[in-house]
Amino acid sequence: RRGPRIDPEMKIWIGNLPEDCTWKDLQTLGNTVAATRWAEVFRGKGKGTGVIAYKTAEDVTEAMKLLPGKEINGQTIQVDTWQKAPPAEAEG
Repeated sequence: RRGPRIDPEMKIWIGNLPEDCTWKDLQTLGNTVAATRWAEVFRGKGKGTGVIAYKTAEDVTEAMKLLPGKEINGQTIQVDTWQKAPPAEAEG
């Protein structure tokens, strides 16, 4: 499932997610700040992390203030600005 194209400035990274966390759990948490535009829980290499996207920069700022320390399914989440992972360097 590929998300819509959203300006990286409108996204926040969420870490330390419990294994049973769903995008709905993330969306519900995100909506406690403002209406979310998108929420996704990553699997595989990004396991335990996810993203919440908002409609305005103000919503992102508010989420960065209010979400750290919140819990999903009893586990305290981590919150940070969104940064696309740099391309992996070729080993050799």
